[in-house]
Amino acid sequence: MEQGSRRSKRARVPVDYARLDSTGFSDSLRVQHKKLARAVLKFEEQPVVENFTIDYVAATELADHVHTTGFRNPCVVRTSDVPPSALGIRLPDGALTVERISDLVGRSRLINTIDVTTQSEGPIYTMQEWVEYFASPSPRKPLLNVVSLDLANTALQAMVSAPDVVKELDLVDKAWPASVTPSPKVQLYTLMSGAGCFMDFHIDFGGSSVWYHVLSGRKVFLVIPPTRGNLMAFEEWASSDRQASVFFADRVSGCQKLELAPGDTLLLPGGWSHCVVTPMDSVVLGGNFLTGYNLSLQLEIWQMEERLKVKSKFRFPFYKELMWRSGAYYMEKLNRDPSGVTKWERQGVLSLTKWLKFWLSQMKEGEEVPKEISQSGSLIVEELSRNTLFSQEEYPSSLSADCRDPASTLIELQSPSTLKLNVPQVKMADHFTKIFDDNEEEFDPPEEADNIDDDDEDDQDFSVDDSPPASRTKAKKSTGAAKRSVKSPRLGVRGRLLKKCGIDPRSPLPRPKIRPKVVKDTLFSKFT
Repeated sequence: MEQGSRRSKRARVPVDYARLDSTGFSDSLRVQHKKLARAVLKFEEQPVVENFTIDYVAATELADHVHTTGFRNPCVVRTSDVPPSALGIRLPDGALTVERISDLVGRSRLINTIDVTTQSEGPIYTMQEWVEYFASPSPRKPLLNVVSLDLANTALQAMVSAPDVVKELDLVDKAWPASVTPSPKVQLYTLMSGAGCFMDFHIDFGGSSVWYHVLSGRKVFLVIPPTRGNLMAFEEWASSDRQASVFFADRVSGCQKLELAPGDTLLLPGGWSHCVVTPMDSVVLGGNFLTGYNLSLQLEIWQMEERLKVKSKFRFPFYKELMWRSGAYYMEKLNRDPSGVTKWERQGVLSLTKWLKFWLSQMKEGEEVPKEISQSGSLIVEELSRNTLFSQEEYPSSLSADCRDPASTLIELQSPSTLKLNVPQVKMADHFTKIFDDNEEEFDPPEEADNIDDDDEDDQDFSVDDSPPASRTKAKKSTGAAKRSVKSPRLGVRGRLLKKCGIDPRSPLPRPKIRPKVVKDTLFSKFT
């Protein structure tokens, strides 16, 4: 099975999401990446919602912080604290440049690129061609980004590693036997981005979390917490044909900005939608991982991908098989040492149990169940149900959404109180914007971007149930002037999401407050 590629859940105009992900980069509409990038750099943070914040953590306290808070918030460790080795990040001696990476993974290695101007697949390069491209002066044309160079089975793999806390959390490391191959290999990537790159808002595949260590350059993120409203807004935006001109941060609450310099490390929990701007040539080490702390949310993102019909090549590899193995892992752990399972894991296991039971009732014989546990699938569900029964009483508010039928569940997170650490935040984007203060221009999205709620949603049906609407029956003829019955319009994706939350889709919703026009700085004059 082909390993998944980390891609945005973003439908490119004018083709739909599913077709875009399976086609080349040439048939996508150009995205206003220059204006969107400038808007990111000028973005003013929104008020914090539901205690979702960015936690700036000392390196020596990172593991304790993650385990005591359930890893609900992004964690940033600044380079000024300690070297990467203090976090367990292994790096080779000397600078890890694009040319050196090419030597270690092979000059003939083929790599996938993203065309920044279309936010879809770009040309396939060899590493040698990429070295030559990266060595060319800015602005480069085409503007390309590499975000998923897999390091598995390369010489570089033995020279680098993820932080220790990532390996403690990763369900692949916990539940997937080392003797079973192939296995999900998404924990180690290299990202190489030229100056001016922009990656629009996306949620990492399968709701996986991300670790991110900057080797060189700069990165500016906008991160959006996975509140119920924000996830609804993301799915509506991702399934809209007008998103290319919409600045998604204007449609959510609690959006925050974080900026990373060389040596900084970020742990981003699953489900946080985010966009990334690269002000200067950058090389990053990173990877994805699924955790027991975020099982409920991960499964909700998986369901969102089902509704959006994301191609399998862009999904987390062996996802269902990993969930079954995770179920077996937690069944054994709950039987052997129930005190070693945290309250966040118990909440997640309860949600996982519901999904395993649902999958078991839907799947064909032997489908996506590991061979060694295919005969015990029912036992796993039965044991997990028995061991997590009391969780519904102990944490009822946190499970109000997750305990419903998996086919219609919609996540509602309850965030724990976060530990406030007095680690200073370094502001870098302000420095970059001062460099380019002339040649100003306004960021002014088209008016149609503000009318996304008025889309003709009948043309975009991304529901789980793909069956066609019931055929209309012809009215019987009558001698009198019979009145035609008025039929309710078929609900689109927005209407169905609102209805699930108990909101009448016909009632008007308050429109988000439009940000003031932003005066252009020339930080991204490279884009113009």
